[in-house]
Amino acid sequence: MNEIDRIIAGDSDDGLRLDKFLLKLLPDSGLRERRRLIENGLVMVNGRSCRSGLKMFPGAEVVLLEAEDRSCAVEILSQVKVVKQGEGFGTVYKPEGLHSAAIAGSAESSVEECLSGIFPGKEPILANRLDFLTSGMLLIAFGVERENEFRECEDSGTVDKVYHAKVHGIPEGPFVVKNSLDTADRKRTKVLDDQAPEERWSSAEVVERYDDGTSLLEVRIAKGARHQIRAHLAHAGFPIVGDPIYGREDSADRMYLHHRKIVLPGFEAVCETGWK
Repeated sequence: MNEIDRIIAGDSDDGLRLDKFLLKLLPDSGLRERRRLIENGLVMVNGRSCRSGLKMFPGAEVVLLEAEDRSCAVEILSQVKVVKQGEGFGTVYKPEGLHSAAIAGSAESSVEECLSGIFPGKEPILANRLDFLTSGMLLIAFGVERENEFRECEDSGTVDKVYHAKVHGIPEGPFVVKNSLDTADRKRTKVLDDQAPEERWSSAEVVERYDDGTSLLEVRIAKGARHQIRAHLAHAGFPIVGDPIYGREDSADRMYLHHRKIVLPGFEAVCETGWK
């Protein structure tokens, strides 16, 4: 089997269970998924397979191996819906709790693995990603040329991505979070003090206010970084309801972040949240 990634445990990892330590390599994975990888022999510690409950120690080398056979699960096709299909691009709806892209070494299915079945004969390429817990639209480019076109649009600032987020707190008015982000930590993105380029800003305005002290925000970004909206909103004092990393403890049944709309030259698509 091919090696996908490796990491060395540090002093701060001493005593941490292996199935939790794996979050450093698979930040968007669930506990059940990580345990399955370990049980299937896809995780090696110092050259040996081991148990999920193995306690880590400084200097331990953890290697993640690639699963040999990946296929699109039937249940994935039943959840993923085509929102819009054009000549060069299409969009599909991804529910929360589903991976956008194939995760190295993971036995879990993803939307990416199903694209050829959803768009037969189109050479579909996943052009953007959503977090495991985020719902909404994924943009699909039909061919490498269209994918490159999308990247150029992102770089030139001509892509508009619109999200809806239910957050704790009610902003007084529109606001923009301009802070740059440090994504070196695979699990948690750090908000820095310096200003990011404009295409990395997050602009938010209130759509609706609720009696329980939460509100619905419309958030716009041009070229997002990992966890950008989640980290930026939390930094501004309005963490997303149900966010297990940047949010508050609550009884939410999901993380309330949804990619609702995308606009680029010659293509536009909208997918409502369906929240009650």
